[in-house]
Amino acid sequence: MKKFFLFALVLMMSLTMMVACGSNEPEPTPEPETPPAEDVVEGYKDGTYFAEEADFNAETGWKDNATVTVTDGKISDVVFNATYKDDTKGDKLSEVAAGNYDMSVAGAQAAWDVQAKAIQDYVVSTQDFTSVEFNEEGKSDAISGATISYQHFFTLIEEALAQAK
Repeated sequence: MKKFFLFALVLMMSLTMMVACGSNEPEPTPEPETPPAEDVVEGYKDGTYFAEEADFNAETGWKDNATVTVTDGKISDVVFNATYKDDTKGDKLSEVAAGNYDMSVAGAQAAWDVQAKAIQDYVVSTQDFTSVEFNEEGKSDAISGATISYQHFFTLIEEALAQAK
């Protein structure tokens, strides 16, 4: 009998502590995290935007273009490519993949698509296409692995995003 009363007493004390320590108020719902302001491209609508140079390059025959995708107000993807002045070639990315556009002949350290990808990745990771400084040839040392002239690609990104305002 003593054991029964002792067990009942411990049980009642435990229940009393649980009720006393409990709260009738529900747990507050945490506010969703918002990204820091510097990481958000302000004023752009989500979507995919395209910009292309006005004319074909007189020396190379290529006309460069940029496709920029914005998701949740941020640049989520950038693709650089080019079209040729006549239908004898496909787009530049296809030509590189087929082995028909070899920049190593001109002394390039990396293929065009590899360099373009380095630039694209830089823009997506930094959300920056305005602060890089270029020399008179449109080149910069700001992006590792990119030795091609790419200032005009940053201009194309700006033109593409103008459509997203």
